[in-house]
Formats: sequence, structure tokens, C-alpha cells
Amino acid sequence: MDKINLDSSIGLSNVYLDDNDSFSGDKITRAYEMYASGRYSDAQALIENDPRMSHMSYGQVVLGNCYRQLGNKDKAMSCWQKAIEISPLEYSAYVNIANEQYATGNVNEAILNWHVACTIRPENPIVNLNLAVAYDKKNSRIKATKFFERYLRYETKTSSSEYVTIKRTMANLKAQAEFFSKKLDSFKLNRDVKGIAAVYLKMISVYANLPSVYNNLAEIFFFDKNYQKALEFYLIVYLNYPCSLKVLIEIANLCYLLQHKSYAYVYYKRALDLLPPGTSHYSNVKSKINALSSVLKDTELIDSHLEKAKEAEQNNNYEVAIDEYENFLILTESDSQEIQQLIDKYKIFSNPEPFVINVLYNQIPDLMNKKKLNACVELCDRIMTLSTENTKEVVYAMKCKSECKRIIMAREHFGV
Repeated sequence: MDKINLDSSIGLSNVYLDDNDSFSGDKITRAYEMYASGRYSDAQALIENDPRMSHMSYGQVVLGNCYRQLGNKDKAMSCWQKAIEISPLEYSAYVNIANEQYATGNVNEAILNWHVACTIRPENPIVNLNLAVAYDKKNSRIKATKFFERYLRYETKTSSSEYVTIKRTMANLKAQAEFFSKKLDSFKLNRDVKGIAAVYLKMISVYANLPSVYNNLAEIFFFDKNYQKALEFYLIVYLNYPCSLKVLIEIANLCYLLQHKSYAYVYYKRALDLLPPGTSHYSNVKSKINALSSVLKDTELIDSHLEKAKEAEQNNNYEVAIDEYENFLILTESDSQEIQQLIDKYKIFSNPEPFVINVLYNQIPDLMNKKKLNACVELCDRIMTLSTENTKEVVYAMKCKSECKRIIMAREHFGV
């Protein structure tokens, strides 16, 4: 599956032109049509000879695509970078840059740019597939599995051989994990803890995205007094999935037991923020924090968290980077805006849909007020595509789409 589609971003569906700039819109459409038909030099000349098009972000994207097809990759990269300078939300430029980086072996930078593209348009199936392939190459199995799942969720060309192959492969892996899970009952009946653990390990070896299995393994290893292994699996749960306060406290307790003092301190601090004051749990955690407060004076230890964050960041291990940056802020008792912005960015990387839904939701009233009904319908469709629950945003989008369609039909039939 090591296949990257270099034309995954091409298309005018994401180009929004000013109402008063229809002429430039027509010309960029013509330039793209030339590009799509293989007339790369003609498209290049058309864009470069028109100052308005060459100052449009999408104009630079198409121009870069032309240069790439004509064999000038440096020029292509320069155009795509310029597109981002013109418009930081020109998602197709990030995709093309990432495609080129991946093709030349710069996997880490490619992953970074695909993630940025995903924060702008999470429903692009090919970008999700590219991230799945890239993370699989890095042996990041949980993230690879998640992105394969996202590809299957968003891909509309369900009859393509690529989709069918990936869907069949994922279904087979799930079936294997389910086959192993059916053996659990006999081990549970005999209270064979090691047998249960062996089955769980086989399950995640074939299908990595099974959060409850990681949690169960953590509990088993804790029961078996293998505290280091228990900590490893609790951290997998904490870093990759929404988790309970209980998991957070278990991590803190294990770090305390294993003498990982700075980690114990930061996880207890996180837990304290979630515990109701005045309770026995609150008092116990507070006393542990006080006992560990000497770590706040160990600058070398504190700086090690910052170094670990930067290392994780470079290796696309954004979950660990978030954790270590937060650890650093807790230990330094600072509110560095620069670090907080990195944390916020990487949190969006791991779950872009809620962020994009919120941005789109806040755009609906403006589009309705300006009577941009077709754009509003498209935006509402995106909200419904991105959401997996019947949230207030989805309900509002459904109502707005219905109202826009009603007005559009009235205009068509009655000239309203």
C-alpha cells in the first residue's frame, strides 16, 4: 500500500473567489482545464502572464503543478510555498509539498504537512490514506490504523480497487482480532490471567486500534505486579484515547512507585485539577504533590522534558510531544504562549474534526446574512460529513441547509 497520489489535491472545490473577481475565476478555471488536459506550458504561461492570477494562492498551486509536470521540482516547491504565504489556508499547497517530500524520502516533514492539510479539510480521503501509509512505514501502528479507518470513512469512490483492497484488509484484521477474543471466556473461567493477557496481546498485534484492550492489559500487568508494563499500557491509553480520571491517577501512582518523580508530580497535578476539593482523594493527591515538590528545583530534570518534547515533535510523535510540553509547563509553572500554541496545534492534529466543525458552524450566520446560499449548503454538508454524533452543530446545519434549499428552489421556480 506504499502509494502516494501526487494529484490528490487537484480540483476547484476548495477555491473561493470574491464576488467581484469572476473574470479571474474564469481564467483560473481555464488554466486548470489546460493543466488537466496535459497542456502544462500553456497553463503556466496563462498564469504567469496575468498578475491577478499569479497573486492568487490557487493560481500558485496550479502553476506549481505545471512546473512539477514539466520536471522543475524546485520551481514547483517554490510556487506551493508562495501559495501558503498568500493564503495559509491553501490546503492543496500543503498536500502537494507533502507529496513531494514523501517522494524524496523526507517522511517526517511530509507527515507534518499532511497533518496541516487535515486541519483544514479532514475529510480528504487521500490525505488520510497518505498519513496511514506514512505512519505504517514508521511502525506507528495505532495511528496508522486510525488513519486507514478515516480513509474508509471519507472515501466516496467505494468501487475503486484501492478502497476495496483496504476495506477487505481491515475487515480481515478485525475478524482475526475477534477470533482471538472468543478464546477469552475459557481463560476467564479458569482465572488464567496469563492466558487472558496472551490473548489481548495477540488481538492488538493484528488490529492496533483497540483502546479497551490496552486498558485491560494495564490492569492485568498491575495485578501481576509488573508495574513498568502496567505503566506502559496505561500511557498508551492516556496518550491515544479519551480516558478516565482513574487512569490518570493510576499513571501517577505507578510513576510514584517506580520513582519517576517528575512524572508522578505532573500527573498528580493533572488529577488534582479534576478532583473535587475537600474529598479524601483530593487530600491524598495534594499530600503526594507536596512530597514531590523538590522536583521543581531540579532544572536539569525539568529541561529533559522539553528536550523529549522536541524529539517527539521531530519524529511526528505528537501525542508524546503534547504530554511533554505540558509536563514542562507544569514543572516550570509557566504559561508560555509559544509552547501552548504548539500544544493546541498538535491536539488539533490528533482530532481535527471538532475544530473544523466549530469553525464552519461559526461561518453559517455570515453566509446566510449575505445570501450565499449555495456556499452555505456546501458548508452544512461538510459539518454533517465530519460529525459522528447528532450535536447542536449538526442539528443547526441540517436546519440551515433545509432553509437554503427552500430559498434556492423558490428562486428557481418563482424568481424570488
